[in-house]
Amino acid sequence: MEAIGQVLKEFRKEHGMTQKDLSAGICSQSVLSRIENDEEIPNIFVIKQLCHRLGITIDQLMLDFLPEELFLRKYFNKMFMYLRTGKYLEIQATLDYLNERQITHLDKDRQQVCFFKGVCAYFIDGNPEVALAHIIEGLDICVSKKYYGYFDSRILLLNFAGKMNSALGKVNDAQSYYNQSFELFQSMMADYSERSELSNLFVNYGTFLIKQERLDLAEKVVDIGLKWNRQQCSYYKLYELMELKIRMLEARDDLHSVIGYRKMLRALEKMKDL
Repeated sequence: MEAIGQVLKEFRKEHGMTQKDLSAGICSQSVLSRIENDEEIPNIFVIKQLCHRLGITIDQLMLDFLPEELFLRKYFNKMFMYLRTGKYLEIQATLDYLNERQITHLDKDRQQVCFFKGVCAYFIDGNPEVALAHIIEGLDICVSKKYYGYFDSRILLLNFAGKMNSALGKVNDAQSYYNQSFELFQSMMADYSERSELSNLFVNYGTFLIKQERLDLAEKVVDIGLKWNRQQCSYYKLYELMELKIRMLEARDDLHSVIGYRKMLRALEKMKDL
């Protein structure tokens, strides 16, 4: 567990601020230096102002004083946020940081690290083979079902294994992994997880099935994905799901429904511009 001065210093550096930047109008630079070097215990008023300038709450600062379990959640949540916005280089930087600290020793954390390593190998390096190797490593890790997030992590791994096998032209293997991922979602996840990233399953699997011209199953997958998004009040991957739905409606000449979905797409586009 780190001292408060070290944690404060890390947040300051993450924000690209100097000691002079952070301390101005709050305390002297020398006082901040002593705080960061754990030579002085700051009072609550100073800490509150420093946190405000950093754009964090005192609770966020104190998170690093909680057990390692909660400390890691902060960084895994960051990586999921980066995943939603396609910031893969930031995911890699976070992985490097966690690796330097050597604190991802629990099986469930190692499993998530394997997932993010696979994401980086594919989206940064363009190497589906290496990405798949990371994902398989994650799937081989036995994680106790008592841990929160066990099922959603496994679903994400299985889904990404399907995507990588599809990218490698291994259609049967891709189908197998997608099936496992979808079945696990249906059996375990419907009323359990709030992780919006699971929407990737419906987009990836739906796209795969359309390419295989299995439109009936594709529409079932996409419809469940749309329902999932509504339940989560999430817009993540909603645009892509609607595009897939439109393709299937067009395939059966349901032009009336197509018009309705295209109106919703235009509304989503306007929301993106806000």
